[in-house]
Amino acid sequence: MSGEPMAVDAVQVPLGHSKDVSGLAQLVADGRLRPDEVVAVTGKTEGCTPGETSRVDADQAIRGFLSEHGTRSDDQIAQLPMVFTSGGMGILTPQLVVYSRRPAEPAADGGPRLDLGTARTAQMRPEWTGTSRVIEETAAAVRAAAAEAGIEPELAEYVIGKAYHVPQEVLAAARADGLAIPAYDDYALFRRTSGSAALGIGTAVEGLPVLDGDEVGVRMDVWTGRASVSANEWEGAAGGPDTQLILLGNRAGAGGRLRVGHAVVADMLDVDALPRALRRAGLDVGTGPLTPEQRARVIAVYVKIGPPPNGLLRGRRLVVENPAYGTEVKAAVAGMFAGWLQDNLIWISGSATHQGPVGGGTLAAVIDVGD
Repeated sequence: MSGEPMAVDAVQVPLGHSKDVSGLAQLVADGRLRPDEVVAVTGKTEGCTPGETSRVDADQAIRGFLSEHGTRSDDQIAQLPMVFTSGGMGILTPQLVVYSRRPAEPAADGGPRLDLGTARTAQMRPEWTGTSRVIEETAAAVRAAAAEAGIEPELAEYVIGKAYHVPQEVLAAARADGLAIPAYDDYALFRRTSGSAALGIGTAVEGLPVLDGDEVGVRMDVWTGRASVSANEWEGAAGGPDTQLILLGNRAGAGGRLRVGHAVVADMLDVDALPRALRRAGLDVGTGPLTPEQRARVIAVYVKIGPPPNGLLRGRRLVVENPAYGTEVKAAVAGMFAGWLQDNLIWISGSATHQGPVGGGTLAAVIDVGD
């Protein structure tokens, strides 16, 4: 990162459909967004069914827009992290948060402001599957992202990521060629991949131990409170089967109007996690839902949540036999936080393996604190 003072801006853009770039076009027309300054994108897309393509559709549409309206090469744009989670269920509105960075004077009040760093791991190799190598590669990428942001890794507030694993057919071919790779079903592979990425983040920012691969998804007493990372089989998004990372932190000397704060979510009824994160970021909120003035200062809310594995929420039975249980849990938690936020533009992701305590999760909020 250069020594020139920089400011990170972020803007939330509702999506009319997964390939919708009309909101980006309007921001460019209004002079609010310069395509060449976009450094990262997060998004909540609508797809809720197996085999749906909303994440890839959004990824390709946004990269195409940046290529058409900016001057960067396709290879440069392909390196930008774009972290999407699908499942636009319940009252959630699909949306993007677009992060950009430009030269600016440090904040006038001398206080820290949001800065970010991005990184991608090396492409995952079949023989790394289910091993601690994935944790180590992720930790190295997090440290690189922190260095780009000018933030010590342990001072990072939150890391958002998307981890892609090697497709099952590639793993099968590697086994046929003699590589000793355990066979995992799709769910186990998902948990291994997302859990390993989360542990890599925790290793870098919280000093967590590097677990053995066989302990991933098992040693659930080891978790990070500063990550939201999910996993999918590589689905043709830019790059390859790697992990894309966006590290957020507050840095003295940065410019702009934004700050970020995080909180650990104790369980699926812990609605107070949202005001805890907002206060940490610098927004003085009370004990009830946000006022319109307060809501206008919230730029983004990220939630990672995992249902209790024993099917009990504060001692009361949940109907885990319901085939739609996982989706409905996310919808319920999103609705809880949306009520407090007084808005339904929330980024929420499930399956919080090694992310927050068992049955809980993590949360972060980006806010506008002014000049």
